[in-house]
Amino acid sequence: MKPHTDEPLTGGSRAKTRKGSLSRKGVRRSGVGAAALSIVMLMSSCVSQGAVTEKRADQLSVGDAVIAVRLSEGKFSAGLPDPPEDNWIVLLDAQGRGQATRIEAKRYGTVAFLWTDRGLSFGAPDKEYVTTDQGTQEIDVKQPSISEYQRFLLPDGRIAVVALGEGIRVDTIHPHGRIETTEIPDTRGEIGQCGQHIVGITDTEDSESIRSAAFEAYAAQSGGDMPENVAAVIQIDEPNGDVPRLLAVAPAIDGLLTGRMSVPCDGNVITVLSIQQEDPAAVRNGTRQPFDGVLVLQRWDLTTGQRTIIPVLDEAGQPIETDQDNFLYYSRAIRVGDEYRFVTKKGNAYAVDVTSGNARHLFSIPSEKTRNPAVFQVSETGVYVLEQNDDEDVLTLSYQPWDGGGKRVLLTTGTMSRYLVERNLLMGYRRSIESFALRPGWDGGAQ
Repeated sequence: MKPHTDEPLTGGSRAKTRKGSLSRKGVRRSGVGAAALSIVMLMSSCVSQGAVTEKRADQLSVGDAVIAVRLSEGKFSAGLPDPPEDNWIVLLDAQGRGQATRIEAKRYGTVAFLWTDRGLSFGAPDKEYVTTDQGTQEIDVKQPSISEYQRFLLPDGRIAVVALGEGIRVDTIHPHGRIETTEIPDTRGEIGQCGQHIVGITDTEDSESIRSAAFEAYAAQSGGDMPENVAAVIQIDEPNGDVPRLLAVAPAIDGLLTGRMSVPCDGNVITVLSIQQEDPAAVRNGTRQPFDGVLVLQRWDLTTGQRTIIPVLDEAGQPIETDQDNFLYYSRAIRVGDEYRFVTKKGNAYAVDVTSGNARHLFSIPSEKTRNPAVFQVSETGVYVLEQNDDEDVLTLSYQPWDGGGKRVLLTTGTMSRYLVERNLLMGYRRSIESFALRPGWDGGAQ
């Protein structure tokens, strides 16, 4: 696959929350059953919860916390009632001690934190929370949503919360608590940040709202034959009514899957790890899987309007293949010098030169003693790994440098059974780590 450069461009309803562990509607309670339940509740209240204490959301404060962890609703099991529709938010200090609160769960997308110098931002379907040393501000959301894609900090201190569905929704939270909501219907794509703006990569098949403007812009650019489908970079934080602004257009490439835009742009150049399907026609007829392909870098220069596709090659000069178990473009990534460094969901770390596409496999981080995968965050110096030990119900945060050295443990909690497992007399649900964030400036002595 040779690099390809295009011509420059010129010119939800609210979810109901069930408090407690499980709904018990329809269950007959005999006197013996009620007594047994009372005993279980009494025993639960007497069990020590270790160094993590439960509080109401409005009682949380950052204090000495160095990591924030969001625990999921619980794993669904066929034949059992749905797990609790809530999350635990846990704030831990460097010794693994801290505080926890329950909030209603968002169930679609990547539900995450944004921790800045202004505080820790996280959300529920009908509320936004900002936690600082002074406490937690609860902000009512007028249009509830159970979806979230990502959170972004804008230069003026506002926080943009992006949700994807049939369209794109952006809730912009002002420092004083006012929320502005913008919705762009019939628009989908991968979303990221470029400077002071929130941008996306899409095409005219996925985004009906841009069709007319995209074909018009491409006609003005090329002056030649029109493609069947046009790809585009769009700006979603300041749309023209219901239509996002177009920043660049190019012919769409059949079978090119744009990866998560986890790396902020370099100047006006957006770099995205993507997959080029080996046989798009076979994917469409169902004989091949969507992630069967090879890795490529997709680079858009917003100054010139040019798009370049660069094959990603391993140390032997061979394409890096992907499949359903190895779809590497769902990754945590960062730009370090001239390299795009990322760690996959399975803990394999790579570095890719952004101009040549040459890739190096750096290391692998196997998960230990867990049935749930580790969760990763990346910095310019290395990878932070949060794992849960299901035998002992503890969380462990460790660090692996990009450039050599073994994985080092930074903190381990005491038992967190209260927060990792939901139980009643009949059954239990195990929660997993949904996301985590580190306090700005804290590295746990890793560097």
